[in-house]
Amino acid sequence: MLSTKDAFEKFRQRLELSDTEQKDAARRHTDLRECIRTGFDVKNDFLSGSYRRHTKTKPLKDVDVLFVLGGNEHWRRSKAPMETLTAFEARLKSKYTGKEQVEIGRRSVTVEFEKNWYPDDHDGKVLSIDAVPGFELSGGIYEIPDKVTGTWIRTNPDKHREQATAKNKELDGCWVPLVKMVKGWNRANGRPIKPAFLVEVMAEDLIEAPFSTYPNEVRNFFAAAEANIGRTWPDPANLGPPVSDQMTPDLIAEAKRALQEAQRKATLAFRAEETGRQGDALQIWREILGDYFPLS
Repeated sequence: MLSTKDAFEKFRQRLELSDTEQKDAARRHTDLRECIRTGFDVKNDFLSGSYRRHTKTKPLKDVDVLFVLGGNEHWRRSKAPMETLTAFEARLKSKYTGKEQVEIGRRSVTVEFEKNWYPDDHDGKVLSIDAVPGFELSGGIYEIPDKVTGTWIRTNPDKHREQATAKNKELDGCWVPLVKMVKGWNRANGRPIKPAFLVEVMAEDLIEAPFSTYPNEVRNFFAAAEANIGRTWPDPANLGPPVSDQMTPDLIAEAKRALQEAQRKATLAFRAEETGRQGDALQIWREILGDYFPLS
């Protein structure tokens, strides 16, 4: 019977992107980048977000590409952000005319290659890519559109990545896998914490050295997150709006309930292991963390 320690290690490995996924991601984002480049004056474009920070969990969804618009597009900066998002949407719809869906999100335009967010045959696939328009300021700072606030907000992707890298180093390389595990819980349980980036921001603050074991740290995160989900969580670069601005009082209450249930189940998993019911322990961890968690 697989031990809990070995199951978590196998789980960690399963959350790593496969060669197939990396190749599919490269093919898909290359095609999308060429589409946007042919319709806009693009100064530069690059992978951003959790995919670039290596904290993206599986199935691979919402891979961010930031498009830095050039001088011929600067007139857009004086217009409402929705105008640029709508222009990106129209351009992408001119290419993706098959089963794909193109939709405007809060700060990007998403090309969804699979209608269901978790299809049965998702393994090895990239489910969606987000095209993020932006303007370069200085010092690694960019302005990107925000549909909700109706303004252009500032962001620093390099700063986010540097902080994630430093935290992962502080915890001997265990922080990134742990973030993927917790994001997997969030996705498997209906995303009570929104956006997924908030999970990462909270984990950067709440998970501290020394790192013990993945099961202990996962359970500890659930407890710490429940106690702190109601806080205002600022942008790590202190530029844009709070990362937690989607968490209304009702959503905070919902997230607390989900985190309490996760703690309850984690405690049951520990007890099952302690009393020799290893199969039950693994099954409970799968219920918590999703189908990628191994039973054998």
